[in-house]
Amino acid sequence: MPNSADSQHDPERSTPLALDRDGAPTPPDGRFHDGLVIAIAHGYFEVACATGSDVYLCTLRGRLRKPRPQPIAAVSAARGARPPRTARLAPPPVEREQPPVRIAVGDRVRFTALGGGQGIIEEVLPRRTALTRARPESGGEHVMLANLDHALLVFAVREPSPHFGMLDRYLALCEHAEVEATICLNKVDLGIPDEVQDAAALYASLGYRVLLTSATTGEGVAPLRELLGGRMSLLTGPSGVGKSSLMNDLVPGASQRIAEISEATGKGRHTTTGVRLLPLPGGGWLADSAGIRELALWNVPADTLARTFAELRPLAEECEFEDCSHSEGDVGCALREALASGQITPQRFASFVRLLAEARAAEQPRWS
Repeated sequence: MPNSADSQHDPERSTPLALDRDGAPTPPDGRFHDGLVIAIAHGYFEVACATGSDVYLCTLRGRLRKPRPQPIAAVSAARGARPPRTARLAPPPVEREQPPVRIAVGDRVRFTALGGGQGIIEEVLPRRTALTRARPESGGEHVMLANLDHALLVFAVREPSPHFGMLDRYLALCEHAEVEATICLNKVDLGIPDEVQDAAALYASLGYRVLLTSATTGEGVAPLRELLGGRMSLLTGPSGVGKSSLMNDLVPGASQRIAEISEATGKGRHTTTGVRLLPLPGGGWLADSAGIRELALWNVPADTLARTFAELRPLAEECEFEDCSHSEGDVGCALREALASGQITPQRFASFVRLLAEARAAEQPRWS
């Protein structure tokens, strides 16, 4: 962990750093470090340095926290609008504000190390992927994890019984985000009911990897550990399915490790919210999310929703009429024909219909 007697000084120079307009230190050129955001709490960001094992407690550079003005003319140009012929006579373009930068766990950043384990995030790098959902309280976007390679969807075979409608929601989110998903059915030491066996066979037939595990006996944990190695994965699912126990099997002493990181970064005074990334012993990162009760899709267009269901994807463009609503009685609906012929089960089709209704409701104009 870097040490410095004065956090206003560059840890490798004796010359004081200049301050920007927000009163934050400005580093000399070339002093930025690449890092990974591993946890967030109340405006503070824990950032793991890409070139070592150090973890820094960072804040955002002021210019990233403030809304950024953007000329409306620039917005129109970006959308392909032609500039008016009288542009030379037009008044200066009105500026509209872009929202401040929102950082999620998993984001890659460039930061300045200030000494004493402190830092300032200077730049947020573009995301490769992001798994998002709609916030239950506001309907806004909630990024569950950025730049992930893989989602591990954990459900218990019993206690509690698996809710396969929620699993279908998770799979639709992953398909839309183009993130690989693995279905993990935990607590197999309690015995697997016939209906769960049947569901596992169904999802496997659709091309999904299905793993049977027990955090109690260790069954299935070794292949799961091998699957996660070298990648950034999100371990998520409903409450009570054994996620924390699996996490401790995959990252020995995960709870103690979280406490050690918090102490090292001074995070004891800031309660971490959301997910936290932990390094896997064999390489890679694993994030454990809190138990999720509600899972609403975010920004999934209704007319593309069928593509997020593996068995409906080949049929998504085959309805006889372009404006097909996929409702019961619709003539020439390829999706309804798939249901009638048994290409999709009634349970999976019911999940599709529920999500379709939600997507259409989200697209309706909202009048103030």
